[in-house]
Amino acid sequence: MRLGVVAMDHIAIAVRSVSAALPLYRDLLGGSELRTGVNEAQGYRAVRLRYPNGAELELLEPVGAGFLRDFLTKRGEGLHHLTYIVSDLRAAVRAAREAGLRVVDESYENPGWFEAFISPRSAHGTIVQLAQTTLARSEGVRCFTERHGGDR
Repeated sequence: MRLGVVAMDHIAIAVRSVSAALPLYRDLLGGSELRTGVNEAQGYRAVRLRYPNGAELELLEPVGAGFLRDFLTKRGEGLHHLTYIVSDLRAAVRAAREAGLRVVDESYENPGWFEAFISPRSAHGTIVQLAQTTLARSEGVRCFTERHGGDR
């Protein structure tokens, strides 16, 4: 049984300060800043970087109370989640549950980006985000802005 993964989208790292993390992830490792945004409602800033082979990394910094501040308090800085694009989110969630995985926080509100998360309890300590999108990768700026707010 498979979840219908069509691509790995990005890796997200929780940091206390994006500005403190950029010298490593942008300057030394060669990531190019694609876009930034702040999601005030959920209390975080996101900065997306792209590397020469097309891989993407997202740095997440808390800007208020919310899940990210809680995550950093409990676990410290480090890997927050892995995001995989699936062809059909509802089918992927159903298959994940049939496989005995704990799926949480399903959201079908944004027509360009459906998402659900496999709990770290079921994913060897890592949050796994499953997403279904109608946007081409080149349209990702719009999706990023809709999800995170954005100034780029």
